Amino acid sequence: MSAIVYAKPYKLRAGALALAVHCAFFVLLYFGASWKAQPPQGMVVDIWDSLPGMEATPAPVKVEPPKPPIERPKLSKPVPPVVPPKVDIALSEKKRPQEKSKPIKTEPKQQIEKVNVQAEQKVLAEQRAQAEQKMIEEQKVRAEHERARAEQANIVAKIRRNLKAELEKAEPSKVIEPVKSAASLKADFELAEKKRLQEKFQEAVKFEAKRQIEKADAQSKLKAQAEHKIEAEQKAEAEQKAQAEQKALAKQKVQAERKAEAERKAEMEQKAEAERKAEMEQKAEAERKVEMEQKAEAERKMQAKQRVLAEKKEQAEEKERAKQRAHAEQKLLAEQKEQAEQKAQAEQRAKIEQERVRAEQKAQAEQERARAAQAAAIGKEVAEYTAKIRAKIRRNIVMLPDIPYNALAEFEVTLLPGGMVLNAVLVKPSGSAAYDSAVERAIKKAEPLPLPPDVTLFNKFRELRLKFSPKE
Repeated sequence: MSAIVYAKPYKLRAGALALAVHCAFFVLLYFGASWKAQPPQGMVVDIWDSLPGMEATPAPVKVEPPKPPIERPKLSKPVPPVVPPKVDIALSEKKRPQEKSKPIKTEPKQQIEKVNVQAEQKVLAEQRAQAEQKMIEEQKVRAEHERARAEQANIVAKIRRNLKAELEKAEPSKVIEPVKSAASLKADFELAEKKRLQEKFQEAVKFEAKRQIEKADAQSKLKAQAEHKIEAEQKAEAEQKAQAEQKALAKQKVQAERKAEAERKAEMEQKAEAERKAEMEQKAEAERKVEMEQKAEAERKMQAKQRVLAEKKEQAEEKERAKQRAHAEQKLLAEQKEQAEQKAQAEQRAKIEQERVRAEQKAQAEQERARAAQAAAIGKEVAEYTAKIRAKIRRNIVMLPDIPYNALAEFEVTLLPGGMVLNAVLVKPSGSAAYDSAVERAIKKAEPLPLPPDVTLFNKFRELRLKFSPKE
């Protein structure tokens, strides 16, 4: 079943290939039969005075050699001379007197002239590069023309050889029949056939030469159009670049003019601001003088008034000082009394605090002693039950004669609350696999392991690290 499925694609391909071959064969037969069935284009009959002999052969037809292809003149475009950018120079020359007439600083002028020179140099370099590129393209076009002519000559020679071979094959195949009543007509027909073949050969040669020339002309026209298009694009691009540079120069000039105008306005504004400041300073100085005079007069009046007030104030202050002295003496006595009371209270509070600290220290010491006693009891119980666990496991170890005496195996044992072993992992092997296996079997065999009755101590036995050695 599978073989049939896989063979189907190959059958389809073979059938398609056979069909294509048959179609090609039928097409070839049809065109061959139609070519043979076509009548000759023309027949030339010569009237002879006498019949040719039995061994007479038709006169050989001279085949004229095909004319060589007409050489067309080479198309070469003259290289346009490099024209310097007169427009930019003229514009720069027009701009210079205008810039001199304007009150602008020398720095923008120098910058604009430098930019103009750089732009001119750039345009000249681009034009030189375009001329060199055009010369290279023309050389390529000439080489292409020469190559097309060589190909054309090769094709004509090939056609000549093919037709010559056909004529040579056709001549010996003809056999002269014995003289009959229609011998002359047959010879005429053969002669006409040769002429027709010769004319056909010449027409084919001419047609092929004409086609090659037209092809070369079309290629040269296409290349010329492409060159014209490239040249136009380059010219447009150069014009765009020149326009852009002119716009940039104009923009720079406008910016320089705006900058100069802004600087001039700034200078004028600074000058006006300085004048305004000077006027304001003069006015402020006059106002300050008047104000100082008024202030001096007011100060004199104020000083006289202050002297009178000072005398009155001094008398009042004297009375107030006397009152304050009496009040200070009373306050001092009250403060001394209050300090004595505060001192007695502080001594009493210190005594109470000392007694409280002593009581707390005593209670803390008792708690620490109780915790230490409890910890000691717990440690003792833990050590006791750990020893019981080790002893029970050791009793279950089956010793073998090959185990070394100094072997030491360390296990990490995880216990459950009932004393059952959850897991026993060999942490440090003893060097003897037999002894390690014997200890592991003894741990499993010793279940349930002894645990203390106090449930709160189980956390001390949840994970144990136990060491076993044959010398114990």
